Amino acid sequence: MAAASPMASQLKSTFTRTLVAPKGLSASSPLHLLPSRRQFSFTVKAIQAEKPTYQVIQPINGDPFIGSLETPVTSSPLIAWYLSNLPAYRTAVSPLLRGIEVGLAHGYLLVGPFVKTGPLRDTPYAGAAGSLAAGGLVVILSICLTMYGIASFNEGDPSTAPSLTLTGRKKEPDQLQTADGWAKFSGGFFFGGISGVIWAYFLLYVLDLPYYIK
Repeated sequence: MAAASPMASQLKSTFTRTLVAPKGLSASSPLHLLPSRRQFSFTVKAIQAEKPTYQVIQPINGDPFIGSLETPVTSSPLIAWYLSNLPAYRTAVSPLLRGIEVGLAHGYLLVGPFVKTGPLRDTPYAGAAGSLAAGGLVVILSICLTMYGIASFNEGDPSTAPSLTLTGRKKEPDQLQTADGWAKFSGGFFFGGISGVIWAYFLLYVLDLPYYIK
């Protein structure tokens, strides 16, 4: 047989040196070749915190089936006051007046972008062209509102708005969510939008006030 390689002899000597009998056992004992095994055990316990954590985001009114969440933004008194004063949420105001208010804001603000970014912005006709374009957009939006009302509401049906608040208090259903109410809102939006465009053109180009951007 060929002589064992130096690597094999080294491994053999290392292996034999590790099999040393523990103290107190004779060399003939069958336990001297068994390695010692230690068993470790630990226990996991769930400890409740001393102070309960405050949930910043939670279901509205504690009811997860409503499908809405209370956050520091949506449930703050300032945000609730601001949203309740928007025309869409002022249910005590007639839909016609709410449409006029929304139309006035849109028509008045649409003139500027069309005047400054329209294709005739570098000509003497920029004001007239931008005002006509803004009026045309108001007409298109009014037609879209009318189409939505025809497709969503049936004539004579009651309001689809809820008659209860989230806290359970009874309230009058919003008449905007009816065919007649939506028709009034669309008409008010058209009238208010055209009035806003005319008012913006009057201030900019009829009174000819020295505005910084004109």
